[in-house]
Amino acid sequence: MATPINEATSNWPVTTAAAEKQRLDRVLQQLPAVRQSEAQREVKKDELVKPVQQINEVMNNYGIHFEMNDDAGKMVIKVVSQETGEVIRQIPNEEVLRIAQHLHEMSGLLVREEA
Repeated sequence: MATPINEATSNWPVTTAAAEKQRLDRVLQQLPAVRQSEAQREVKKDELVKPVQQINEVMNNYGIHFEMNDDAGKMVIKVVSQETGEVIRQIPNEEVLRIAQHLHEMSGLLVREEA
């Protein structure tokens, strides 16, 4: 028998990791596209350390963190669930720089609106 509670929860994602992935995908889709020149530029590991730290500070409340891995000679960033350790998504390093910049810009908007 369907109850209001059953009906409300039947649409919930099966796992938290799936919900995290969906939420992250929605956020990443809202970011501006990488320009071709940025996509072709090789990003060094040193350039990624600070942006990844900034992203982790913001995303800590959402139960995910970003890790830097040197897979097959190319730096790759992994989005990992803190609860399960499951890799939610792997993204190229150029996109990480874009995410960090976007988060920085968004934090500036919050400060200006609250002031």
